[in-house]
Amino acid sequence: MSLQRRHLLQIALAAALDGCATAPPAQYFRLAPVAGVVEQTRQELIEVREIGVPEYLNQNGIAKPSGQYQFAASANDLWAEPLGQMLQSVLAQNLAQRLPQVTITASSGMVGAPAELLVEISVLRFDPDATGRVALIAQAALKQQADDRFLWIRTLQSSAMPAGEDVPGTMAAMSTLWAGLADAVANQIALDQGE
Repeated sequence: MSLQRRHLLQIALAAALDGCATAPPAQYFRLAPVAGVVEQTRQELIEVREIGVPEYLNQNGIAKPSGQYQFAASANDLWAEPLGQMLQSVLAQNLAQRLPQVTITASSGMVGAPAELLVEISVLRFDPDATGRVALIAQAALKQQADDRFLWIRTLQSSAMPAGEDVPGTMAAMSTLWAGLADAVANQIALDQGE
Protein backbone atom coordinates (compact mmCIF):
# COMPACT_ATOMS: atom_id res chain seq x y z
CA MET A 1 0.00 0.00 0.00
CA SER A 2 1.41 3.38 -0.93
CA LEU A 3 2.28 5.90 1.72
CA GLN A 4 -0.25 8.40 0.36
CA ARG A 5 -3.06 5.81 0.36
CA ARG A 6 -2.19 4.72 3.91
CA HIS A 7 -2.27 8.36 5.06
CA LEU A 8 -5.73 8.88 3.49
CA LEU A 9 -6.99 5.71 5.18
CA GLN A 10 -5.70 6.92 8.55
CA ILE A 11 -7.46 10.28 8.06
CA ALA A 12 -10.74 8.55 7.15
CA LEU A 13 -10.48 6.25 10.17
CA ALA A 14 -9.73 9.16 12.50
CA ALA A 15 -12.72 11.09 11.10
CA ALA A 16 -14.98 8.06 11.61
CA LEU A 17 -13.79 7.60 15.19
CA ASP A 18 -14.19 11.32 15.86
CA GLY A 19 -17.78 11.11 14.60
CA CYS A 20 -18.48 8.24 17.02
CA ALA A 21 -17.00 10.17 19.92
CA THR A 22 -19.28 13.16 19.36
CA ALA A 23 -22.57 11.18 19.06
CA PRO A 24 -24.99 12.31 21.75
CA PRO A 25 -25.31 9.89 24.65
CA ALA A 26 -28.49 7.88 25.12
CA GLN A 27 -31.04 9.42 27.47
CA TYR A 28 -33.60 7.28 29.30
CA PHE A 29 -37.13 8.45 30.06
CA ARG A 30 -40.16 7.21 31.94
CA LEU A 31 -43.73 8.26 32.55
CA ALA A 32 -44.66 9.57 35.98
CA PRO A 33 -47.81 9.18 38.10
CA VAL A 34 -50.09 12.23 38.14
CA ALA A 35 -52.44 12.83 41.09
CA GLY A 36 -56.17 12.81 40.49
CA VAL A 37 -59.50 12.95 42.35
CA VAL A 38 -59.73 10.54 45.29
CA GLU A 39 -62.76 8.25 44.99
CA GLN A 40 -64.57 6.72 47.97
CA THR A 41 -64.87 2.95 47.61
CA ARG A 42 -65.12 -0.10 49.82
CA GLN A 43 -61.95 -2.01 50.50
CA GLU A 44 -61.05 -4.77 48.06
CA LEU A 45 -58.13 -6.14 46.10
CA ILE A 46 -57.77 -5.01 42.48
CA GLU A 47 -55.21 -6.32 40.02
CA VAL A 48 -53.92 -4.34 37.06
CA ARG A 49 -53.26 -6.91 34.35
CA GLU A 50 -50.40 -6.72 31.85
CA ILE A 51 -50.98 -3.81 29.45
CA GLY A 52 -51.30 -4.71 25.78
CA VAL A 53 -49.15 -2.48 23.56
CA PRO A 54 -49.01 -2.53 19.73
CA GLU A 55 -45.81 -3.98 18.36
CA TYR A 56 -44.86 -0.73 16.60
CA LEU A 57 -44.62 0.94 20.03
CA ASN A 58 -42.96 -2.05 21.66
CA GLN A 59 -39.39 -0.89 21.10
CA ASN A 60 -36.65 1.00 22.96
CA GLY A 61 -36.82 4.26 20.99
CA ILE A 62 -39.42 6.85 22.00
CA ALA A 63 -41.85 7.75 19.22
CA LYS A 64 -41.39 11.16 17.66
CA PRO A 65 -43.66 13.18 15.35
CA SER A 66 -43.96 11.69 11.88
CA GLY A 67 -46.36 11.42 8.94
CA GLN A 68 -49.74 9.75 8.81
CA TYR A 69 -48.37 6.52 7.34
CA GLN A 70 -44.89 6.65 8.80
CA PHE A 71 -43.59 5.85 12.28
CA ALA A 72 -40.37 7.37 13.60
CA ALA A 73 -38.53 6.66 16.83
CA SER A 74 -35.51 8.31 18.36
CA ALA A 75 -32.17 6.49 18.38
CA ASN A 76 -30.93 8.24 21.55
CA ASP A 77 -34.13 9.00 23.53
CA LEU A 78 -35.05 5.63 24.98
CA TRP A 79 -37.61 4.15 27.37
CA ALA A 80 -36.16 3.33 30.79
CA GLU A 81 -38.04 -0.01 30.69
CA PRO A 82 -40.40 -1.79 28.28
CA LEU A 83 -43.40 0.46 27.60
CA GLY A 84 -46.06 -2.09 28.59
CA GLN A 85 -44.41 -2.71 31.98
CA MET A 86 -44.05 1.01 32.63
CA LEU A 87 -47.69 1.70 31.73
CA GLN A 88 -48.81 -1.07 34.09
CA SER A 89 -46.69 0.23 36.96
CA VAL A 90 -47.77 3.86 36.51
CA LEU A 91 -51.45 2.86 36.19
CA ALA A 92 -51.19 0.89 39.45
CA GLN A 93 -49.64 3.93 41.16
CA ASN A 94 -52.30 6.27 39.75
CA LEU A 95 -55.13 3.96 40.85
CA ALA A 96 -53.62 3.52 44.34
CA GLN A 97 -53.66 7.31 44.79
CA ARG A 98 -57.27 7.62 43.54
CA LEU A 99 -58.60 4.59 45.46
CA PRO A 100 -56.82 4.74 48.85
CA GLN A 101 -59.09 2.14 50.53
CA VAL A 102 -58.27 -0.42 47.83
CA THR A 103 -55.16 -2.59 47.53
CA ILE A 104 -53.82 -2.35 43.97
CA THR A 105 -51.42 -4.98 42.62
CA ALA A 106 -49.81 -5.52 39.24
CA SER A 107 -50.06 -8.99 37.69
CA SER A 108 -46.34 -9.06 36.86
CA GLY A 109 -45.35 -8.13 40.41
CA MET A 110 -44.25 -10.39 43.24
CA VAL A 111 -47.49 -9.94 45.20
CA GLY A 112 -49.79 -12.68 43.95
CA ALA A 113 -52.87 -12.35 46.16
CA PRO A 114 -56.16 -13.30 44.44
CA ALA A 115 -57.92 -10.14 43.27
CA GLU A 116 -61.67 -9.53 43.30
CA LEU A 117 -61.54 -7.16 40.34
CA LEU A 118 -59.28 -7.08 37.28
CA VAL A 119 -58.33 -3.99 35.29
CA GLU A 120 -57.48 -4.84 31.68
CA ILE A 121 -56.11 -2.30 29.19
CA SER A 122 -55.19 -2.68 25.54
CA VAL A 123 -53.44 0.35 24.07
CA LEU A 124 -54.28 0.90 20.40
CA ARG A 125 -52.27 4.10 19.94
CA PHE A 126 -50.03 6.20 22.19
CA ASP A 127 -47.69 8.38 20.13
CA PRO A 128 -47.40 11.87 18.60
CA ASP A 129 -48.85 12.75 15.20
CA ALA A 130 -47.10 14.90 12.57
CA THR A 131 -47.89 18.08 14.55
CA GLY A 132 -46.47 16.65 17.79
CA ARG A 133 -49.91 16.18 19.40
CA VAL A 134 -49.90 12.96 21.46
CA ALA A 135 -52.91 10.69 20.91
CA LEU A 136 -54.01 7.95 23.31
CA ILE A 137 -56.57 5.38 22.17
CA ALA A 138 -57.11 2.45 24.51
CA GLN A 139 -59.68 -0.17 25.34
CA ALA A 140 -60.31 -0.42 29.08
CA ALA A 141 -62.26 -3.08 30.95
CA LEU A 142 -63.17 -4.07 34.49
CA LYS A 143 -63.72 -7.78 35.00
CA GLN A 144 -64.95 -9.70 38.04
CA GLN A 145 -62.38 -12.35 38.89
CA ALA A 146 -64.84 -14.86 40.39
CA ASP A 147 -66.98 -15.45 37.30
CA ASP A 148 -64.82 -13.82 34.59
CA ARG A 149 -67.69 -11.40 33.87
CA PHE A 150 -67.08 -7.97 32.33
CA LEU A 151 -68.56 -5.16 34.42
CA TRP A 152 -67.45 -2.35 32.10
CA ILE A 153 -65.66 -2.04 28.80
CA ARG A 154 -64.98 1.17 26.85
CA THR A 155 -62.76 2.60 24.16
CA LEU A 156 -61.21 5.77 25.57
CA GLN A 157 -59.67 8.46 23.38
CA SER A 158 -57.82 11.61 24.36
CA SER A 159 -55.01 13.79 23.07
CA ALA A 160 -52.74 16.55 24.32
CA MET A 161 -50.25 18.97 22.84
CA PRO A 162 -46.95 18.88 24.78
CA ALA A 163 -45.90 22.16 26.39
CA GLY A 164 -42.57 21.96 24.57
CA GLU A 165 -41.11 20.22 21.54
CA ASP A 166 -38.57 18.28 23.63
CA VAL A 167 -38.89 14.74 24.98
CA PRO A 168 -39.62 15.81 28.60
CA GLY A 169 -42.60 17.79 27.26
CA THR A 170 -43.85 14.70 25.45
CA MET A 171 -43.36 12.61 28.63
CA ALA A 172 -45.42 15.11 30.64
CA ALA A 173 -48.22 15.04 28.05
CA MET A 174 -48.20 11.23 27.95
CA SER A 175 -48.22 11.04 31.76
CA THR A 176 -51.25 13.37 31.90
CA LEU A 177 -53.12 11.35 29.27
CA TRP A 178 -52.37 8.09 31.09
CA ALA A 179 -53.58 9.67 34.33
CA GLY A 180 -56.83 10.61 32.55
CA LEU A 181 -57.33 6.94 31.75
CA ALA A 182 -56.76 6.13 35.44
CA ASP A 183 -59.41 8.75 36.33
CA ALA A 184 -61.96 7.00 34.10
CA VAL A 185 -61.17 3.57 35.55
CA ALA A 186 -61.21 4.77 39.17
CA ASN A 187 -64.49 6.63 38.63
CA GLN A 188 -66.10 3.52 37.15
CA ILE A 189 -64.91 1.38 40.07
CA ALA A 190 -66.45 3.88 42.49
CA LEU A 191 -69.73 3.92 40.49
CA ASP A 192 -69.92 0.11 40.38
CA GLN A 193 -69.39 -0.13 44.14
CA GLY A 194 -71.99 2.55 44.78
CA GLU A 195 -74.74 0.55 43.05
